[in-house]
This record gives sequence, C-alpha cells and structure tokens, in this order.
Amino acid sequence: MGMVNIIKSAAGKIEPPKRVLSFLLALFLVLPFLQPVKVYAFDPDTDCRSKGIYMVNLDTNTVVYERSANERMYPASLTKIMTAIVALENCSDLQETATSPAYIYNEFYGINVSHANIQAGETLTMENLLYAMLMQSANEAAKIVADHVGGGSIEDFVEMMNQKAKAIGANNTHFVNPHGLFDEEQYTTPYDMYLITKYAMELDGFMDMVTTLSKDIGPTNLKDSLPIVNRISPMQSNSPYYYAPIQGIKTGTLEESGRCFVSKASKDGYNYLLVLMNAPYLDEEGKVIETNYSFTEAKDLFEWAFEVYKVKTLVQFNQVYSSVKVKLGKDADSVNAVAGDNFTSLVMDEIEVSSMQPLTELPEEIEAPVQKGQELGYLRVMLAGEQIGTVPLVAAEDIEADPVLVYLEKIKGVFQKFWFKLVFLTIIIFLVLYATVMIIRNYNKKRYAKTRNKARGGTAVNRTKSAGSGKKKRKR
Repeated sequence: MGMVNIIKSAAGKIEPPKRVLSFLLALFLVLPFLQPVKVYAFDPDTDCRSKGIYMVNLDTNTVVYERSANERMYPASLTKIMTAIVALENCSDLQETATSPAYIYNEFYGINVSHANIQAGETLTMENLLYAMLMQSANEAAKIVADHVGGGSIEDFVEMMNQKAKAIGANNTHFVNPHGLFDEEQYTTPYDMYLITKYAMELDGFMDMVTTLSKDIGPTNLKDSLPIVNRISPMQSNSPYYYAPIQGIKTGTLEESGRCFVSKASKDGYNYLLVLMNAPYLDEEGKVIETNYSFTEAKDLFEWAFEVYKVKTLVQFNQVYSSVKVKLGKDADSVNAVAGDNFTSLVMDEIEVSSMQPLTELPEEIEAPVQKGQELGYLRVMLAGEQIGTVPLVAAEDIEADPVLVYLEKIKGVFQKFWFKLVFLTIIIFLVLYATVMIIRNYNKKRYAKTRNKARGGTAVNRTKSAGSGKKKRKR
C-alpha cells in the first residue's frame, strides 16, 4: 500500500500548502477502502504451478498472496462470470423465457465444447440458462443468454460486457465472446478477474447458482427433464479433489489458457477469494495432464492461509499514544492523544501484537478549548517497516479555555494585526515629523531672535558714540 509522506519545510525546499497536505491525508485514509491492501506476508510453503495467482481475505480486504497479478492471460470459461453479471443486471425478471436460435450452434460444430444439451428451438427461463452456464459451463447457454439480452445481437451483448468491465475497474480485460472459447483478443488478468468475481458475488442469486451441486432445469418445451451437474470437483464429496471449505465459483480450461479456477473458501470465520490462472493442462508431449493442478493448488493455498493468518487487534480503542501541548488551557497545558477506534488486521499468527510499531502524526500545539473525542491527528500502524493502516488519534478529555489568557491573547492579536501596525507606524512617523518640524522651528526662532538682538545692540552703541562725540565738542 502506498504511503503519504508528510513533507516538512527545509532549507532549499518549498513547504506545500496545508490544503494539499490535508487532501493527501484524506486520500490516504480512503485508499484502503478502494482497493485490496497488501499484508506483511511471506510466500506459501507449497509449490504453485499456476502462472497467475491473486488471493484476498474477504473479511479484511487484504491481499495475502499474488503472482503475475497484472499480466494478461486467456480467461477461458471464467468469461461466463462477466456474462452472468450483464445478464443479472439487465433482466428484471429471471423467469422470463428465451428460445435458443439455431445460428448460435454454428461455431460449435466439429469441436468438443462444454454444453448442457440444450437444443435449437428449446425454451428455458433466464434463471435456468444461467444455472446451466455457471454450473455446467454450458457454452450454448451463454450464447442464448447473450442473444436474448443483446436483443438478438451477441456483438451488442459483448460490448455491454466490455463496458461493464471498465466500470468495475477491470482495465486490462477485453471480451470478444460471451462463453470464453479461445480468441487472441479475449484476455484478462488475475487481478481483474478478482474484481469481476467480487462484483458478481454481490449480485442477488449469483452465489446460489455457483454453489448448487446439481439441478434439473427441465421440463422444457422439448424435454421432460434436463439435469445439470456442477463441474467444480472440490465441491463434490465423492471427488478426490473434495475440499469442504470451497464454495464455487467457476472453472475454465483451454489449451491456450491452461486450467483456470476462481474459488471462494470459508473456514473458522475466515473467508478467502482465490483466482488461479494458467495452471498446467498439457504436458511437453501435448497430452492432457491427469492431475488438475488448479484444484490441488486451491486447496493448498486455502489451507496455508487458514493456518498462517489470523485477525488480531493491533490498536485498542482509547489507548494513550502521545500528548499534545494545549495553548490557553484553563487547568491543563497538554492533552492525551488516544486511539479513536480499534484497529484489527490480518497478520501472521506468529506475530505478537507488541511487535507493532506505532508512529504518531500530531501537531506540536493546539488551542483551547478542546473537546473530548476531537480529532488531533492519526497513528500510523507499522509492521516490519511496512505501514498496514492508520487510526485517528483523538483528545482524551475536555479542556476549557482560560478567559484571562484568551483576553490577553486577543489583545496580543490586535497588536499583531496589520492595520494596527500600519496605524501605529503612521503615528510614529507623524510624531517624528512633528518633532523634527518643532526642532527646526525652535532652532530658527532662536536664531532669528539672536540675529535681531545683535542688530538692536549695534544701533544702541552707535547712538552712544555719537552722543559722546557731541559732548566733547561742546566743552571745547
């Protein structure tokens, strides 16, 4: 599973906007619900010959084993799972009937294909046609279904199959027919086949059809009885491949595709979905291999998973993992950060809960008031250096805000506001200018007075001298 790197500002690096980090965190928390999560795992101790493998624990949506999961392979009769999806979603009443048109049998002449002995002109309900198609892998049933749902055009039905595959997310899948007979342009992948099957399992009636062992789908307009048998040998108690936990789902075999098997198994409350593709079918001499490796490997892989993996609670609700400083708190300056939920995960049974490495992602400080249960951050659940999930961290208690501290903070905030700084700076500049003007004015005033006094003093001396000079002359 991919991780979200919490990017911190550093020299020479640009710190991303908080909105971007919030979006990435939200995306990270949602991703586990969109696609299966890979578990910390090791390879099974069984020799698997299947080329493609994809195995998922359905209870936790956890991938426990995969091989060539995104490599294109031929699906053979696994194709019929998609045929069933399109039919189930486009038939409002499965009791409506369809009559087999003669043209659908043309491509079957001269080749050995799986069938349910449905004849041209024979009429069956859509439900019984789907039973024949899924249980006995009847190719003629698949084409009758496609012809009926496609309004007489199998090509239109196949286009509906491809559109549905894309809608499901099976982007490496392409169909050219509704039954699975070989065509180079008909392909899928183990992962896509998992998506398709998982989707089909949610549709009403699908699991009933693939887990039914035997059924008589007659009478019809041509027959009093038309019995069919499920071809999944691991569900048949008299088969050497019998394995009780297996519940369906579909097999497929061609020389070009090898043996394919999609199956579900349940045991002791654990449920798995397994896709096996391209298991050996022919030996080096071109002879059919007697052992069905898709059946033996399915049993081995299911037994391995049931034995090795267990669901364990790695994080307990309300457990304290850290604390966060609280600004403006009345009676406390920090709050405990506790797990907001339990976290359970599918892990190897030998792993101890104590081996889980919790990594907290929390802010350095938050501001009061704080409410109990308020989300503070999250806990990254780590095993062997791999992140396997996240848990929200929440406040353990309420913390009231101190009114005095809040008031002082508001005052401090006022002083820090831009408009206040602008007004304050304007006043300072005005006072400086005013003081400068006054200093210059006083200086000029004093200078003027001094100059005037000097001027007055010079005039008085001259007058005195003139008066003295006159007196001396009169004495003579």
